[in-house]
Amino acid sequence: MIKFIICDDNKEALEIANKAVTKSMMNYEVEYKVLKFTKYDEKLKEQIKDEFNTKIYILDIELPIVSGLEIGSEVRETDDDSIIIFVTAHPECKNDIFYSRLEAIDYISKYYRYEERIEDTIKYIMKKRYRNKTFSYSYNHVHNNLLYKEINYIEKEPSQNRCIIHLVNKEKKIIANTILNLKQELAPAFFQSHKSCLINLDNIKRI
Repeated sequence: MIKFIICDDNKEALEIANKAVTKSMMNYEVEYKVLKFTKYDEKLKEQIKDEFNTKIYILDIELPIVSGLEIGSEVRETDDDSIIIFVTAHPECKNDIFYSRLEAIDYISKYYRYEERIEDTIKYIMKKRYRNKTFSYSYNHVHNNLLYKEINYIEKEPSQNRCIIHLVNKEKKIIANTILNLKQELAPAFFQSHKSCLINLDNIKRI
């Protein structure tokens, strides 16, 4: 599961961010949850300590008492994998983010295409997350490892309980599995365009 943790003391901005996340994630068959906070509290602290879920933080820099940068610092004390997005109404804070070395993936102004920028950043995150992912399987006692980007599409073999994997280099691989099972395993990087076919969304050039 992906947890989106949004912290903003401006309730209108909080809801805009929530809407952007929900709209973006409609494009992916991935389980996710949005958790909203208006300040740093014990419940937010519990989420930072959670080690069992992928987390994407959307943090307002100018928060009461504990700033977004301080929250980001607490995250990075024990967590190098979660993704941090900083948002602010004050563009001059950009240098603070740079010098904090918190490895934020983006810095978004609330005054310029705020909702659209969040959507674009989530799209980038999801694409990056699956770009170098590997699909592993065994067939006829041979183990295979394929990068997602090496696969163009997968189709069901007629009258067989197996599928054909079509690679970018024109090679074909056989896998003893169903389209339904593969769809669940490979989502959201692959899309079921037909009851017998899964396509790699990143490898589509035109429709």
